[in-house]
Amino acid sequence: MYEAYHNEESLQALLTVIGEDQRNLVVEQTATAILCDPQFSSSDARFLTCVGRTADAETYLLTHDDQLDGDDYTSLLPMAEYMKQEARWLAATVIYRALTESILRRAVSKYYHHGVRYLRNLDVIAAKISDWHAYPDHTEYVDHLRHDHRRKSSFWAAISRIANPIIY
Repeated sequence: MYEAYHNEESLQALLTVIGEDQRNLVVEQTATAILCDPQFSSSDARFLTCVGRTADAETYLLTHDDQLDGDDYTSLLPMAEYMKQEARWLAATVIYRALTESILRRAVSKYYHHGVRYLRNLDVIAAKISDWHAYPDHTEYVDHLRHDHRRKSSFWAAISRIANPIIY
């Protein structure tokens, strides 16, 4: 059961059988397997954070950034908040970007307020990132959004109404 679905409950069930003294070894082996898996799993990302492997979770998210599905906001939003809380700014950024792009891609205006909130989070986080690695910086990203979603006037109008807009 543990191999099929990594979570705290299945880990505890396994440790009940093999012994609590095996926790570190099992978690280490599982983290290694998760990091080597080419397929992203939000439950695996969550597992890494639950067992205190924040750096591994960040690596996992950044490695699989192209697989993040912003439509899976029930899993991704808590992960973004966690990464933000842990000052893992770039990982939080890739998640908030996936969430924002999902909102804009679906083009349902009643959800735009979420996209505005995500973009506002990105504004704040951007100031804390000194090394963007291969990712476009925040200004480039917003320019890309403006170009690709230029017809979503109600979204951009909502952005212009926010207090103290940073780069809009």
